[in-house]
Amino acid sequence: MSFWLLALLALAFGVAFVVGGIQRYRSGREFMASAQRVPGVVAGIHRVERSDSYEFFPVLRFRTMEGAEIETVGQTRGGSFELNRLKGRPVAVLYDPRNPREARMDTSSGRALSGSVGMIAAGCVFAVLGLVMLFVAAT
Repeated sequence: MSFWLLALLALAFGVAFVVGGIQRYRSGREFMASAQRVPGVVAGIHRVERSDSYEFFPVLRFRTMEGAEIETVGQTRGGSFELNRLKGRPVAVLYDPRNPREARMDTSSGRALSGSVGMIAAGCVFAVLGLVMLFVAAT
């Protein structure tokens, strides 16, 4: 593979990660603007099979501010060990009052902060690497 192509791929990958991280951050901020925070419990674990691995999500049980009992698969991804440790324990839950089944644990990941910041940081590293490689290739 040519050095130029490798540099362009690193730059494109970096830009894609930065854009994805910014979109994820905006989506999290949008959710947080209207989300309600209530006590809940991790009632179980939902496992989703991917091509070569699994992803784990908490099953959250909580009561909305309006008094409705909700049990739903949370949008906060977690490790199986971490979620097993939380199973049956109380957690703070954030939910969308327009659609209470859209719920997350109130963590930095649930607020879409840690993942989006990580994506933006990784994207910056790859973008700078791609730019440096292009500069080196041009000289």
